[in-house]
Amino acid sequence: MTTKDIINDKLNKLEQSLLNQDHLNNPIEFLTQLASLSKYFHLMSDEDRDYIHCAKTALEDQIEWHI
Repeated sequence: MTTKDIINDKLNKLEQSLLNQDHLNNPIEFLTQLASLSKYFHLMSDEDRDYIHCAKTALEDQIEWHI
């Protein structure tokens, strides 16, 4: 498994957590997911970094996630 595959897998899990509203229901577990992505931040695209910033904002401001 390549680093890119690992990043994509973690981002997909983060997306699923957001859709499940885990950032509202399980904020500690969600924060752990964000932390596990942080070590790959420098390898991510700008789009992926923006997505993580939005996820952090949703957690911090307790905003429901809708697509």
